[in-house]
Amino acid sequence: MKMRPLSPTPTPGLAPKPSPAVTLPAFLQAPHRVAFLPGMVFAITLLAGWSLEMSHRLTGFALPLAIPATLAHGFLMLYGIFPFFMTGFILTAGPRWLNVDAPSRARYLTIPALMAAGLVLWLAALALGPGLAVAGLLSYALGFAGLVLVFGQTILASPQPDRRHAIAVELAFIVGVAGLMAALYWLLSGDTLGWAVMRDLALWGFLLPVFLTVSHRMVPFFSSGVLAGYTVWRPNWLLYALLAGSFGHGLLHIAAVTTLPADLPLALLLAYTSWRWQLRASLSVRLLGMLHLAFAWLAIGFTLYVLQEGAALFGQPLLGLAPLHAITTGFFLTMVIAFVTRVSLGHSGRPLEASPGVWRLYLAAHWMALARVLADLLPAGLTSVLYVVAAGGWLLTLLCWGRLFIPAYLKRREDGKPG
Repeated sequence: MKMRPLSPTPTPGLAPKPSPAVTLPAFLQAPHRVAFLPGMVFAITLLAGWSLEMSHRLTGFALPLAIPATLAHGFLMLYGIFPFFMTGFILTAGPRWLNVDAPSRARYLTIPALMAAGLVLWLAALALGPGLAVAGLLSYALGFAGLVLVFGQTILASPQPDRRHAIAVELAFIVGVAGLMAALYWLLSGDTLGWAVMRDLALWGFLLPVFLTVSHRMVPFFSSGVLAGYTVWRPNWLLYALLAGSFGHGLLHIAAVTTLPADLPLALLLAYTSWRWQLRASLSVRLLGMLHLAFAWLAIGFTLYVLQEGAALFGQPLLGLAPLHAITTGFFLTMVIAFVTRVSLGHSGRPLEASPGVWRLYLAAHWMALARVLADLLPAGLTSVLYVVAAGGWLLTLLCWGRLFIPAYLKRREDGKPG
């Protein structure tokens, strides 16, 4: 007698689809893949190294590095994480903004490859000597200059009459190259003034202007697509004012004078912008709320700068690095998580929805940013402990985030479409 199967035969077309396989062609298929993956890997690597350094300091020891840890940390956190994600984003979204073809594969592969090779040499230099850091910086700078060239050519080829956002990003990238030249001077001469100029150029002339420009263009656009009755508010004067505030803060800091004239109006404008962009309403859609919550850190950061600079006028040191880390860990890192999550979901063929797991990871990132800010506000005895908690917490958060999305860069889209 013929035995009946214990489970029904799957109906054709209804059987679960197998997960796409990891392949090299899939990884090389789009700019965001080849830039986001090294960005995540370096973010995890750098946070692991910094967590180790913070733990050693807590026990009274310091790692024997060829380049002072604090100076290396400043350079690597500015140039070792965010530019990779910016590269992937702008080579994906930029051509759409400008209505032109995407760059060729040879171009979008070469840029992050040179940057990644440079960072590997830079990290090796921490153990083997600063000579490798110079070689690494030159490789990185060559790759980043390639980004400036490719995106500049994209802008020139565009028929779009309004290219202001693309031009603003391109100008910020050029300042980023200037920051790399300041870093090269520091490495060759040993003069930490070069490092300080690099820091200010990278923070206030490069990274923050890029984040502000992309936020000005994309946050209202995304909001209008999902919030009923949403009115897009992104006047041109707002973009110019935000960029002027960022550059103004940096120039005043380089000149070693109070940054209060830039910080106060910027803090007020950023708070007003969050309100006009409907922060509260955005929280009804988690993936959108991630962008708005990240942006809200800017008003907090510059309000802390106002308090710090106001106290300094009366000779009272206050807040330490809390304002800076409200912007770098509060805004930069959480906005990267928000934007990269959105792009990664959309370009892997998955629904544009923040799962409960993604949402919890994102909220954890905010808690870690808060821990780093509080480290400079609480009594000295708790500061070192919070440094370790914040660094270790960020490492764990990024590890979980990478586990969710790194496989997507190595597989074809789930919907079978190219990209």
